Amino acid sequence: MNVKEHDPALALGYIDTKIAMSDAFCEDYDSLENAYYQSVWLYEYSLFTNDPQLKTAGNIKKDIDKAMEYSDDIRTCERFLKLANLKLLTLKKAWGSR
Repeated sequence: MNVKEHDPALALGYIDTKIAMSDAFCEDYDSLENAYYQSVWLYEYSLFTNDPQLKTAGNIKKDIDKAMEYSDDIRTCERFLKLANLKLLTLKKAWGSR
């Protein structure tokens, strides 16, 4: 079986990260942490499976980390969250056909 064709763990990681990202707000540091932890899980699983989208998953994690770093500057924080969401869309497009 080719797990890359349909990988339930990968789908779950994407969905959990998407939900955490939709609940992440710069004014709520705990919500940013939750999104970060979900993105770390997604990245680590992508690393474990040597997924072709590993770099994109890693960049989502980095963008959320930057959002947390700049959480006191709402505009900058929101920019990093938007970048992370765009990269999450890239993952959806790449993984959606599997």
